[in-house]
Amino acid sequence: MNLDNLVTQDKAESGEWFPVYLYGKYQNFDLKIYGDDSDVVIRHGRKALRKINNTFDDVRSKNKELDDKTIDDLMNDEDEKILIRIAGIRGWNTDGKNRKEEPITLNGVELKNDVKSYKLLIEKIPEIRNFVLKTARDRTNFLSKPSEN
Repeated sequence: MNLDNLVTQDKAESGEWFPVYLYGKYQNFDLKIYGDDSDVVIRHGRKALRKINNTFDDVRSKNKELDDKTIDDLMNDEDEKILIRIAGIRGWNTDGKNRKEEPITLNGVELKNDVKSYKLLIEKIPEIRNFVLKTARDRTNFLSKPSEN
């Protein structure tokens, strides 16, 4: 029996393109998303845990409470956990028959495949956060194609 069709690690590692589904309908752009099992996501999670631990150690050693700035810094890591999972963006123009790639703009800014663009995307369209996390966490999204046995 061949279990190749159950492999999720390879696609999680390289990322997969997903049509973005927001507010009950598919949008005319795709995001390439890394799966939660990918090395890049796992490394980021470990780094974030170390940062939290070091922050609490620092606060305890100084016998103080978390201030607003420290809390804001830790909350910014929430965006980082989304950004680390986005590996690309591409837009589509559909005329009913054909689908051709086209640039994406948001508030007059052309979105590129870079962190600055991804930050703008999740800042202006917060629902993207939910889409990315849900997609990355669902291992079935990264299943290999069925083997041809």
